[in-house]
Amino acid sequence: MARIIKRYENRKLYDTEARGYVSLQELATLIRQGVDVQVIDNKTNEDITAQTLTQVILEEGKRGHNPLSKEMLHDIIRWSNSVLDDSIHQLRQRVESLLPTSVSRLFSTRETQVVEELREKVEMLEKLVSSLIEEKQSAKKAKARKTPTKKGGLNHG
Repeated sequence: MARIIKRYENRKLYDTEARGYVSLQELATLIRQGVDVQVIDNKTNEDITAQTLTQVILEEGKRGHNPLSKEMLHDIIRWSNSVLDDSIHQLRQRVESLLPTSVSRLFSTRETQVVEELREKVEMLEKLVSSLIEEKQSAKKAKARKTPTKKGGLNHG
């Protein structure tokens, strides 16, 4: 079960298990430690995990620790939803096929940890991509609402 983090209107993140506020950097540390988190907007109860993890990646990038290359980020933005979804699904299946339950017997502890870190990075990438797709769709909808109609007025819906 995922650890619940509540986000308040003041943008503060509250860890319900640790009963204290956490920063984006502390949230990243939790995830690196293998903790699955779910971020919930305290007012609307909306799951905002993808958006928050995107913020984590952006903050990491600001500090020079971006796990994604600029080429990969360009590709993510350029790809269409279906191509991207299919690619991520295939990548996830391949990574998971490398992780049978016997992996711990086949590899040393360090190698197992590296494989688990790879799995976490793939999951982070999936969440980032989903967030970017949602943002792109929202931007398209907002743009469509603001485009002029044939009569010269604004299209409001």
